[in-house]
Amino acid sequence: MGQRILALELGGESVRAALADRTLKQLDLIDLFEQHRGDGEHDLVGALSRIVATSGPPDLTISCLPGETVAKRLLALPFADRRRLNQVVPFALEEHLPFAIDDAIVAHARIGRRESNSIVLAACARREEVRRHLDLMARAGLDPKTVTLGAQALAGLLAHARNGQKRPHLMLEVADESTSIILVDEAGGIRALRTIAQRLDLDAPAARTLLATIRQTLLAHAHELHDADIVVAGPRAADQAFREELSADLDLPVLEFGDFDCSTLIHGAKETTRFAGCLGMLLSEAPVEPLELLNFRQNEFSFRGRIKGIASWRLPAALAATLAGVAVLHLLLAIMVNARELHVLDSAIAASVAPALGDTDPATARATLQNKLKEMNGRLRLLGGNLAGGSPLDILLDLSRAIPASVSIRADSVSIDDTGVKLEGSADSFATVDLIKRALERSGNFSSIEVEHAGTGSDPGRVEFRLSARLNSGAGL
Repeated sequence: MGQRILALELGGESVRAALADRTLKQLDLIDLFEQHRGDGEHDLVGALSRIVATSGPPDLTISCLPGETVAKRLLALPFADRRRLNQVVPFALEEHLPFAIDDAIVAHARIGRRESNSIVLAACARREEVRRHLDLMARAGLDPKTVTLGAQALAGLLAHARNGQKRPHLMLEVADESTSIILVDEAGGIRALRTIAQRLDLDAPAARTLLATIRQTLLAHAHELHDADIVVAGPRAADQAFREELSADLDLPVLEFGDFDCSTLIHGAKETTRFAGCLGMLLSEAPVEPLELLNFRQNEFSFRGRIKGIASWRLPAALAATLAGVAVLHLLLAIMVNARELHVLDSAIAASVAPALGDTDPATARATLQNKLKEMNGRLRLLGGNLAGGSPLDILLDLSRAIPASVSIRADSVSIDDTGVKLEGSADSFATVDLIKRALERSGNFSSIEVEHAGTGSDPGRVEFRLSARLNSGAGL
């Protein structure tokens, strides 16, 4: 058992209600109720009390104000931030109100987007009307969390129904003492919303005025909403003769709200035509993608009660906490196992490289070994080991043989490495330096011979020079 939610729709002479059970995944419809005002009863407190006695005390209650007592307006605002909406919406509504804004409770709900603007349904009701409604509910032992507008909930139910968004619809909610006209576009957005304090009774002379209002609504949006179907809901909508007569008067097909599939929204939904408003209000408490509804419980009327049914969530919460604990424990154990394996691997690496490197960080052992091998290979080459063409002594011998004995040269330094040989010294003339270069070229052991520097030095009569040569294959390192 989850949380029991009761949605109430109050008419002039009756109360309709839908009771649902909210679980972690879905809404399950428990039952539908309808009670009429009894003889001698001056208000609907008795009908409400009888519903509560039949259904049992709910954990959470949702109710709605009569649509004809609420002023409504669709606003296109260039932002979606709730704080800014709270500041701007009352001022945007003020010029459309027949009473001072200070005497009203303003509510708003975001119902869609149009280009870069947020489409907001803004509504206001007199404080006295909200106070009277909450007092009526309190006398029946109820404290609703949300006081909304039934027509908006009805449009939201149609927009979210499985087959409700294929084309635009003009919805008519025909209640006992009022008729709501709601124009919903093909994307499910509300384009017009109006409630008239008059029942649509096609046999009454006043019905002509209502039918004219419906036609005017369709004509006003004809350029953007083509071939809209008429959908009727409410107490009279189940009457087939009424629907056929309405279709003939408007010359348009008329559908019953029950033709739309709401089973994916509320499991076990039934009697969707007569109780559509109540079912739509239940969607505001859906566990997944709840419907954003107007809520007149603002300012001094803010809901401060305790939502019951929290105990029913203790078991799922405890299970969720246990699963979270198990997941954390599993993570910690995995970290500990990985840390142990890393420690064993580091110990094995340290033991393997200790004879060559000594005490070395296992994380850098590979790079250290590579550098050490490169260094040792260099030393071996200089000592004549691991070479195919001879040692540095062999290269010195080749160099000595290449230079004629008759040449007067004094070698100050000879360096041998992987790049070749570098010879620095002094000779008796520039011609001698050139002779040394040509002698090395003729030997066949050297190539790319360059005299990098040749010039007079501090010793008079001597030419200082610096010469480099590459080693040919068979003579180099």
